[in-house]
Amino acid sequence: MFTFVRGLFLKNLGTKIMALILAVICLLYIHNARIDPPKEINIPLIIETPAQIISRAEKDGEIIKEIKVNLEYPRGASSDLTGLVCRYKIKAVTEALDKPQIRIVELAASDFNLKQGMTIKQFIPDNKIQVVLMRETVSHMKLKTDGAIKGNPQKGYRVTSVRAMPSDIPIKGPKNILDKYNEIPIAKIDVTNRNSIFSLPGQIEPLENAELTAMAPFSVEVLIEEDIIEDVRTVKINLLIPPDFPHFPIQIKPQEKALKFKGPASKIKELKPGHINLFVNIGDLCPNPSEVKPPMTFAPKLELRFTPDAPTGIELAEPLEQIKLEILPPPAPPEPTSDKPPEQPPAPPK
Repeated sequence: MFTFVRGLFLKNLGTKIMALILAVICLLYIHNARIDPPKEINIPLIIETPAQIISRAEKDGEIIKEIKVNLEYPRGASSDLTGLVCRYKIKAVTEALDKPQIRIVELAASDFNLKQGMTIKQFIPDNKIQVVLMRETVSHMKLKTDGAIKGNPQKGYRVTSVRAMPSDIPIKGPKNILDKYNEIPIAKIDVTNRNSIFSLPGQIEPLENAELTAMAPFSVEVLIEEDIIEDVRTVKINLLIPPDFPHFPIQIKPQEKALKFKGPASKIKELKPGHINLFVNIGDLCPNPSEVKPPMTFAPKLELRFTPDAPTGIELAEPLEQIKLEILPPPAPPEPTSDKPPEQPPAPPK
């Protein structure tokens, strides 16, 4: 029995060892060739077009810049997905392209620069996309700054101006779109919690979902200033009287006015009545003093001047009103007194 068993293992031993080695090699090959489950990834899409032709890829009415696929590759193969792109080339465009031309494109695995061992199991949802072809042109367009602000400045401050420098630049894009516009909006600028002037490099917004290129750099300057507030100051009315004006009494009603001013909050707080000169110029009312014949009544307009040390940036919030001014005759002289001596009291009776 022992001899039989020994013969079973030792007979043709070399052949059996070789068969065992081949079996192990096959098992290892099968193990390494096994493919992992497909991996769903997005791969950038590039549409190559002839010169002066630009394109826009769409799927179900939405612009697409990436292709979603189920990608599979053997276990043990490189799983590095960096640098993968889908590059589809439009070889020729014979039409004049006065208006956009639509093409249905069917992508294939050969359009991808897949690495060795990688295969595309499935396009999601499918491999057909719509490519819109357009003629390219360059147009000078005004930069639109209206509505370019987002966010709110610091409390107590406001945006007073947004300026693009230069105000117009050449823009490259689809001819059928640029021909319809003479201005292009700039990208939104965030002013959250800002309280002073600042500038930054400008960018443009797309028009009608078309990608546009600014052919020259520009900057945007945003001016932020304090909020404007209003406040009232009561001011005495002064009279500006020429030196050669007759010395007649002058009476005004009222003798002081409550004026409403507006300006930056910090400047309004500094404004004092002493900074304000509110007056009537009598010389403007009566240019020829010899013609002044009281009584005379006027309704002059008040004039306002600030002193040199007054805070700047302040102005009247309401126009100055007229007042009543009267030039009166001189007062009557007092009645003359008598020089007659006082009467003597009667003598007492004897």
